[in-house]
Amino acid sequence: MKPLRLPTKAVLLDIDDTLVDTTSAMIGAGVVGMAAVWPEQDPQWHEHASVRFRTDPGGFFRRYTAGELDFETMRAHRLAEVGAAHGLPVPSRALEMYEEAFRPAFLARQHRYDDVLPFLRACDEVGIAVGALTNSSEDATLPKLEATCLADRFGALVTRDTLGFGKPDARVFRAACERLGSEPSRTAYIGDEWEADIVGARDAGLHPIWLRRRGDNTPGAPLDVPFITSLAEVSPVVDGLEVPDLGATPSTG
Repeated sequence: MKPLRLPTKAVLLDIDDTLVDTTSAMIGAGVVGMAAVWPEQDPQWHEHASVRFRTDPGGFFRRYTAGELDFETMRAHRLAEVGAAHGLPVPSRALEMYEEAFRPAFLARQHRYDDVLPFLRACDEVGIAVGALTNSSEDATLPKLEATCLADRFGALVTRDTLGFGKPDARVFRAACERLGSEPSRTAYIGDEWEADIVGARDAGLHPIWLRRRGDNTPGAPLDVPFITSLAEVSPVVDGLEVPDLGATPSTG
């Protein structure tokens, strides 16, 4: 199949689960944090609680990215939701106890995907500017990039703190393009989340590329977008990116 060439001079990258394996790190470190808050529970419970915190059934992270909650309040709500779901009292210092245990364990578990540095080098070789755009806070993002040797790899870094809200708001994509010195119409965006990354980038006028590392096919509205399972499948060329496929995302009906 002939590759699809996107007419881009710049690319913005999501960070969590696009450049680094945040889900694995967060769940592993979450087990440590849950054990600090509820030490009387068994290890299996700590793991289930960590997964629940990560999946965030209360939707508190969405409220954080929308600018409705600050970072600490969002984390406190997620922790309280775990306790409430299991009928457990939440200690008065629960968030402090959790974060003191979680943070070092989280940084120790940081893992950069193997395809990241080769992709960044290939972009450099053909003159494609590269930036990063994340819904995480700046305080959480910078140590993560330091731990994975990515801190100096981006011409622009935009976090949820930059404008006080995050993806999928089109304004954050455009702000990231402006900081990178690129036009949205000449900028690609690679991310793993359908709504925040793909729909958000498309609505802001960028060229979205859906990264599905685990091969999942999350349903969304009908929309033709290139999809990949690895950054190795994207070929930076002069004035563009080549991707191997153009997939049609099925309608939810």
